[in-house]
Amino acid sequence: MVSILSIDGGGIRGIIPCAFLVEFEKRTGKPISELFDLIAGTSTGGILAAMLTVPDRQGRAKYTAEQVYSAYLEHGPYIFHQGPLRSVISLRGFARPRYSPKALELMLEKYLGKARLHSTLSEILVTAYDISSSTPWFFKTSFAKKHPSPEDDPLLTQVVRATTAAPTYFPPLEMEGHCMIDGGVFAANPALCAYAQARNMYPDEKDFLVVSLGTGEQEHERPCSKVKNWGIAQWAAPIVTVAVNSSSASVNYQMRALVGSENYERFQVLLDKDSAAMDDADEKNIQRLQNLSNAAIMGRSGSIDRLCRTLSQKDKIRPAHKIYKGSQS
Repeated sequence: MVSILSIDGGGIRGIIPCAFLVEFEKRTGKPISELFDLIAGTSTGGILAAMLTVPDRQGRAKYTAEQVYSAYLEHGPYIFHQGPLRSVISLRGFARPRYSPKALELMLEKYLGKARLHSTLSEILVTAYDISSSTPWFFKTSFAKKHPSPEDDPLLTQVVRATTAAPTYFPPLEMEGHCMIDGGVFAANPALCAYAQARNMYPDEKDFLVVSLGTGEQEHERPCSKVKNWGIAQWAAPIVTVAVNSSSASVNYQMRALVGSENYERFQVLLDKDSAAMDDADEKNIQRLQNLSNAAIMGRSGSIDRLCRTLSQKDKIRPAHKIYKGSQS
């Protein structure tokens, strides 16, 4: 069996999938990098994919999921801090990006150091979008191992900085002639991208287990009577949420159809209006996200137990000889 982990984008709401990952490690007694053959992430999911697979000097997982969870709690308020001057200059994101990337970059340097993409303990796939050429971009461990150039085997700090460059929140990353923004513009839920990569890496395998972790979704009730006369001004904010929720739900449907319900598990939570923001990292909201995560874990404890038993029993497999040789893009 090939085991695949997919983690959605969602800013500070990455606390939610991280809580599930902590639970997986507790119940199996193994690091995430040993449980999954391929780990895909978009935006905050890319942070988790990189931090959970970066090796230490002995070639083992450098951080536990618990340590990564603590990093979110410690650094989140600084990453999503907007001083009064920047608030005025950026017009709260309308004129310039809301946040400076400095706090995020300092966190990435602290935890990922000088490690490069080729060194991850599991195959990872991290999404980004090259706006200079209008090209979806996939940072992949297997490709980096065969192409040791700065463009194809970048620092993990660059990989994560690229996938987290959400428009209006953080500026793009200039990298080797490319202008990278958040992969969430095309793959907020990267499960289908991960499954395609796994099928290419393991062409002879028939059995795939896919675990997809969401960062929360918010239900909206907008009758036609309310929206029928909306223009650009009214649609500007809600259309992003509509696009992300609908594309994620579409991927969820496609994965169930392709893999089957027995081999596909999606963990998601329902957000209230107070916890839906991707950049609300104040103490009260972080506590709300933790409470939502804990409640969801308790509610799905039986499913988590079954999944962890399956993951504990399988051995991590090595890539087949016919590794996919497509480009990063």
